[in-house]
Amino acid sequence: MISSRQKLILKAIIEAYVKDAQPVGSKALTSMPYLKFSSATLRYDMAQLEELGYLEKTHTSSGRVPSEQGYRYYVEHLVTRDADVVDAFPLIDQIFLKNKLAREQAVEEAIHLLSELTNYTAMAVGSSSKENMIKKIDFVPLSESDAVILIVTDKGHVQHQNIRVPEGTAINELKEIIKTLDDLLKNRDISEASQILQTSFAKKEIASFMEYQSQLMHSFITAFSKFAADNFYLSGVTNVFDQPEFNDVRHVKHFVDMLDRRELIKLIGDHDGLSIRFGSDLQLIPMENCTVISVPYRISDTEHGTIAVLGPTRMEYNKVIPLVEYIASNLGKLYKK
Repeated sequence: MISSRQKLILKAIIEAYVKDAQPVGSKALTSMPYLKFSSATLRYDMAQLEELGYLEKTHTSSGRVPSEQGYRYYVEHLVTRDADVVDAFPLIDQIFLKNKLAREQAVEEAIHLLSELTNYTAMAVGSSSKENMIKKIDFVPLSESDAVILIVTDKGHVQHQNIRVPEGTAINELKEIIKTLDDLLKNRDISEASQILQTSFAKKEIASFMEYQSQLMHSFITAFSKFAADNFYLSGVTNVFDQPEFNDVRHVKHFVDMLDRRELIKLIGDHDGLSIRFGSDLQLIPMENCTVISVPYRISDTEHGTIAVLGPTRMEYNKVIPLVEYIASNLGKLYKK
């Protein structure tokens, strides 16, 4: 157990270190109006906090920096939401009011705003749509040689796939094929529809229309695979490179490689409520000095997602946490409309 005074000192050290990434000494603490203690008292408590594992001493300064254990204690017991964050809420509200009918656009814009407000990397993972039922398959000609297939689900998700119209094939003929597939796949879930498309029955259904059927099947399967994949949004990737924790070029390279493999999705996970994961939890080389803060949003039993912010362990938790929570709550409301 640490004393009330030590809690106050730990909180002050962490919040000072977050601002400028400089070790904090007792002299800096004495200038804080709410720490009216002698230098000797402050030095003693700092030594105690270091012994307990909440602070670490650097080689280049007599000051201390927070340890991961210190940050953990801070976010679990000491952090308070920054009241000034509410000034940003109208900007968030504007995004959701503007995009009532464009859910994916709302998520993308909200994540972009979150990365701008925090100056960290923001991301969102939405649940896959493979359990959704197909409501309609439509065909939109763009020209004599190009068209778009639209697949609409019962949950309002829309997927599109561009296709080339073979030379010598009439648009009306292609429309008839799409209508046949619409009749065949309507009211089936995405997984079942994908399986049906690969059966000889489905191929036989459209083979009489054209030799082009295998390419068309491929286009549909590609579209369905997009439904089955997690919807992943990412913004402000390079923001973390501005942090001193990423001065090591190897860390930058590992981080970029991790993005390519989409391992960030694994870092977010699927937790109940606010989750804060530190470097030792993440167990990845480029994440040693990083933290992921995430909050889930739930639409229904089958539809859910998570938004998250990735930044240095030395991040502004009092600012980031309320922003992530507010956006997550609005995402849930948006999808229920």
